[in-house]
Amino acid sequence: MLKRVGVSLVNTGDLSMEEIVQYAQEAEELGYEGFWVGEGDGKESFAVLAAVASGTKTLSLGTGDVNYYSRTPTLLAIGAATISRLSNGRFLHYGIGTGGGSWMEAAHGIALDRPVQRASEMIDILRGILTPENDENLSASLVGLPSDAVVRGGANRRFTYPGKIYPIYSFRLREGPVAVPPAIYLSALGPKMIALAAKKADGVISNGLSEASYYRYREIFEREAPLVGRDPNQVQLYTLTMTTADDSAESLAALRICLTYFFGAPHFAPIMEASGYGVAVQQLRETWRTQGILAASNLVTDDMMQQFAVVGSPTQRAQKMRWMLDRNIYPILYPVCREGHVKEDCFTTMRYVAQYMQEALPASTVEKSNV
Repeated sequence: MLKRVGVSLVNTGDLSMEEIVQYAQEAEELGYEGFWVGEGDGKESFAVLAAVASGTKTLSLGTGDVNYYSRTPTLLAIGAATISRLSNGRFLHYGIGTGGGSWMEAAHGIALDRPVQRASEMIDILRGILTPENDENLSASLVGLPSDAVVRGGANRRFTYPGKIYPIYSFRLREGPVAVPPAIYLSALGPKMIALAAKKADGVISNGLSEASYYRYREIFEREAPLVGRDPNQVQLYTLTMTTADDSAESLAALRICLTYFFGAPHFAPIMEASGYGVAVQQLRETWRTQGILAASNLVTDDMMQQFAVVGSPTQRAQKMRWMLDRNIYPILYPVCREGHVKEDCFTTMRYVAQYMQEALPASTVEKSNV
């Protein structure tokens, strides 16, 4: 039941490294497929994955996502290769993205310049460096690579790429490509980035997926993938899935605050508009500007929480999770925690989901979700 479900953390800075490894170890014991790490203002992603790789045996590892502005594509390839070898090939999910325009500018001092072009070149370069030449999927994984890109030299081959942003000349990994290259996903919310993912990436990582935004993604997949000879069903969809340990007033208040940050970010506007909340979000942003975040969070309705998170009774929660799984959507648990109870709520949420997915809604009695 959990073989297509992963776990993550709101912020790796909220737990010690030892606690993060414990969290991953318990996820492995409970049967979750993967452990996914973000970055933001927490711990460095590859350092976390290295610790988790050393403390687990079967759990797949992933990023969801690391930004491609503060690292070069070559450094991102080196990081992926390092974790892949350290984990014996368990680094299977490589999510990359912009990290958010305001975040890049405020935290890194980097302008969000040509994001789609950068993403396209990143995908090409990561695949060109990491994929073995004898991989039977090599030709498929390098779809869209410029004709004057060069891969030569056998196991320790060198890679040349005529990028407009990242021209790479005769680079090689000293240890060679990895035996099991990770799938590459774009963290994508806007139509241009989703379209690029449909043509070149292995999939898309969304955030707060609603039913309306799911069909928006599918529409773009079905329009764009055939343009390069791809089956739209080959484009996988993953989503950070906000949920709580329970439906107490304190937990739901924390979720409202989390969703207020989500709704208030300009790059989430396409999802909000597709889900019918364009006007409501404008009101929420204005209230936040004039009265503060607590006042704005009071505008997050129960319907919004049902659309963009997993809440309600165990059966209601299981129904929404099953709705995603039945559509080949991979949920990545995103525990939303009460202030002062982060460790407790992260572990409790992970256990709670495992329990209700195994008990509350057997597969034989799946009902279509109404969320």
